[in-house]
Amino acid sequence: MKKLILTLIAITAIPAHADKASEMYQAGIDAIRDGDVQTAEASFRAALKLRPTYADARYQLLELKNRRTAIVARGRAKKLSEYTIDQVEFDRVELSEGLAALGIMVEKKSDKKFSPNFIVQDPSNKLGESLVTLQVKSVPANAVLDMLVKQVGAVVKYEEHAIIIRPGSSASTSTPAVEPAKK
Repeated sequence: MKKLILTLIAITAIPAHADKASEMYQAGIDAIRDGDVQTAEASFRAALKLRPTYADARYQLLELKNRRTAIVARGRAKKLSEYTIDQVEFDRVELSEGLAALGIMVEKKSDKKFSPNFIVQDPSNKLGESLVTLQVKSVPANAVLDMLVKQVGAVVKYEEHAIIIRPGSSASTSTPAVEPAKK
């Protein structure tokens, strides 16, 4: 009778581990979507600890290693979008000044927990000196950035520690291009 009870307990415990492993796996997938590599890795490792043969979790760990840069860049882009700027009034200011002001606004909104670190990469320095005008209220910081770079025909590239603004192609599109981060 004691063996039967232990067997029944073992059988009912397997689905609980499987469910918890699936929950941890899903938490890892959600963390990837948010650009949080550390949480994703911890979640996949926890799923593997609960279910060592969890092939999907093992695969995602490998993908994390291969796509880390792109995932972290996605996290920086998402983080920028979380802060709504109450009001922006730029009247023919240089892009570099507008970016500096936007950076300060974001830092203030985040209580100094997030700094966008805008970097203008243009050897001729014409891009940073380009004049922009913008008057908006209650707009996410990423939208403010997009409006600014659209005016000067620039492209944005999100990296782990900075947001890079570069001159766009001569054939400017109606929306600013966002360069994908390299693997």
